[in-house]
Amino acid sequence: MDSVTLPRPVLHALRQASLPGVATGMLTGAPRPLAFPPGFGEVLAWLWTTDSNAAVIYLAELMKQLRERHPLAKTVTPPFRFDELLAAARDCLPDDFAHAELLIQYTRTSLGDYYGGSAD
Repeated sequence: MDSVTLPRPVLHALRQASLPGVATGMLTGAPRPLAFPPGFGEVLAWLWTTDSNAAVIYLAELMKQLRERHPLAKTVTPPFRFDELLAAARDCLPDDFAHAELLIQYTRTSLGDYYGGSAD
């Protein structure tokens, strides 16, 4: 994977700008199983290798979009669960990404207080 160096404010702006579009695609696509758009897995893998906490925060922010912030969030019944998001994240990661299970487990552990303790 070729890499580029981005200033942190630019990376943050790119992540924030992509969240509504990713959420729109997920909220207007086939409702179940939850699936990420093409290319998302490569972005998530890259984020993980450059800053694991940024990858977790990105998934947390996306979950918030899917459940609360996006204008279409309340149209999905039942709401998407955290386990669905993590399964979709695992499925979209590149086949040669060696840290897939670590990324999922770290995300589950890091966000467990918010999403892991309930069926939501």
